[in-house]
Amino acid sequence: MVLKKLPSQYKPWVFAFIMSFNTALVVSGVISFIYSPSIELFWHKWQMAFFLGWPVVFISIMLLAPIVTKLVSLLVLEKD
Repeated sequence: MVLKKLPSQYKPWVFAFIMSFNTALVVSGVISFIYSPSIELFWHKWQMAFFLGWPVVFISIMLLAPIVTKLVSLLVLEKD
């Protein structure tokens, strides 16, 4: 199977999409688990928290990634 790749201009969007999905999934799952008294409520809370949180995380990554990249460049030596 050959995967058709997107042009490089979409790289920040693809990164933010994948990173935000995983971050929102893990964080909403952990918080929902901690605050759910039963497994039935956990699944419902997790779904709601994920679908509400994912867009927030996506937008945050899109806005903060360039700033974080610059900060990391200031703090970390480049390879010789």
